[in-house]
Amino acid sequence: MKNKILFTVFFILISSLSFSLIVTTINPYYLIVKQIVGEKDEVHLLLGPNVNPHTYSLRVSDVKILSKANIIFANDGIEPDLSKFDVVYLRDYIPSLFVEYNNPHFWLDPYFVKFYIIPTIVEKLSEVYPQYKSDFEANAKILLGEIDEFLREYKALNLSGTVLVHHPSFYYFFKELNLKVKWVEQGHNVSVGMKKLIETIKSENIVAIFSEVQQSKDEIKIISKQLNKKYYTLDPLGVNAKKFIDIYYQNFKEIRKALNDGK
Repeated sequence: MKNKILFTVFFILISSLSFSLIVTTINPYYLIVKQIVGEKDEVHLLLGPNVNPHTYSLRVSDVKILSKANIIFANDGIEPDLSKFDVVYLRDYIPSLFVEYNNPHFWLDPYFVKFYIIPTIVEKLSEVYPQYKSDFEANAKILLGEIDEFLREYKALNLSGTVLVHHPSFYYFFKELNLKVKWVEQGHNVSVGMKKLIETIKSENIVAIFSEVQQSKDEIKIISKQLNKKYYTLDPLGVNAKKFIDIYYQNFKEIRKALNDGK
C-alpha cells in the first residue's frame, strides 16, 4: 500500500513538472522569454515557427495548455482568439504613435523589442516569479547587448529604393534600413490589386523582391517573372533560429544578399 501511495505521489510530481507554466504564442517571443527565464522554468511554444499564426485555429490540446498556464505572452493582431484566457498582449505596450498601418509585427523592429517588449516581459515575469527578478534582469541585459551589437551593423548601411514583399511582416525592419515597402497581400489597412501593383512597380526602383517561409509564393512568383527579377525568402518567425537574435541576423543576411545581387 505504501509503495502504491509513493508511486501515485511520484506520478503527480512528474506530471506537474512536465507541464509548461509559461506559454508564448509565437516563436520570437518563445526565444526571448526562454533566454530571459534561463533554467528557472519551462517555456511552452503554442504555435510552431512553420505555422502561419494568421490562419491557425486552436486545438483542444492548446486550450488545455493555455488554461493551466501561469502566464501567457502573445502579440495580438496575428494569433487566434485568446479572449477566454488571461493574456499579456505585448501590443498593448507599444505606443500607438509608433504603430503604422495597424501592422502588428512588432518583434521585427529592434527598437520595439529593446525599449518595450523585453522590459514588459521582464516586468510581468517578475510579478509571477519575484524571487527571480534579478536573474531575469541579468539575462535580459545580455539579450539587449546582442540587439545593440546587431544594430551597430544594421544601421551602418546606407540604402535607398523600394522592396516588394508578399506580406508586410518586415515593414518596420525595412523602414529602419531606409527602404520603402510595397506588399501584395490584402490586409493591414492597405490593399493593392495585382494588376495595379504590377503597373505601378514597373515605374518604381524595386531593389529586391521577398516572399516568406510561412506564406504562399504564388503571387510573388508571378511578379518576379513579370519583372524578370529573382525573389528571396525571409523568415519572420525563425524556423531555424536557436536564439532570438538569430532571426535578425538570418534575415539581414538574406536582405543583403538580395540587395547585392540586384545591383
